[in-house]
Amino acid sequence: MSLDATDWVWNQSAARGTALVVLLAVADKAGADCTAYAGTAMLMQRTRAARSTVRGAVDTLLDSGELLVVAGVTGPAGETVYRLPLALGHTRTEGAGNRPGSDSGPGRKPAPGGPETGPGEGRKPAPGGSETGPQNKKNKREQEAQQQPRTSTPARSPLIPELHPLGDALAAAGVAVRWTLGLGEQRDVWRLVQAHGVEALVELAARRTQPGTEPKPARYWLRVWGDLDRAPSARPSANVVPLRSPPSGAYTDNLAAGLALLKAQKEGTP
Repeated sequence: MSLDATDWVWNQSAARGTALVVLLAVADKAGADCTAYAGTAMLMQRTRAARSTVRGAVDTLLDSGELLVVAGVTGPAGETVYRLPLALGHTRTEGAGNRPGSDSGPGRKPAPGGPETGPGEGRKPAPGGSETGPQNKKNKREQEAQQQPRTSTPARSPLIPELHPLGDALAAAGVAVRWTLGLGEQRDVWRLVQAHGVEALVELAARRTQPGTEPKPARYWLRVWGDLDRAPSARPSANVVPLRSPPSGAYTDNLAAGLALLKAQKEGTP
């Protein structure tokens, strides 16, 4: 467990809701290098959230840069390995609680005159009406750190080598994809590539992509490409006459044309 990483999440992270709880779960398992392996099942158990909720929270953290996937490394059971890059180098304050809002801790002494002081007692305000105690200086440093723009870029989950041709083809076709898939999900995409080919997957994605739209996560395309497994593979026979939606009264003409074609083919058969 890295107490420094956990302290950073409590006091510095901008995550909220389930994303914050997921980040705390990863930090709880992190070592001194702020790296930890965490499978979806483990995160579901610790956050008490559904699989889709956990995956959405992980995508949010990856996009924000507060979490990234370590390439080429997996846990003992194939879990994804994550790192908290913004927590590297953070050191928790000794004697202070890990959670924000903790004003008490071992070693703290009450101010002269008791815990509460009235006007003119105990500490005196500095010129201008503000207090310059150690706690105020700490709060000022935290506010300045939060106001500084973050320079980290959204993390991109590395693709296994087999999916590089698909990623390049999608980019060439103008389909922007946020690759935030775990290794198991990437293997599912590779199975679809083997079954249907890169061209089929790119063509389907290109048809469903409008120019200028925001990049969609790879999990969205994984669900879309899964429809290829359920699509009928048999093509219409040459003896089948495709019937368009006819105007009123044209049904008989279409039927007659189909019967005439079948009769001509039968008579021409030796």
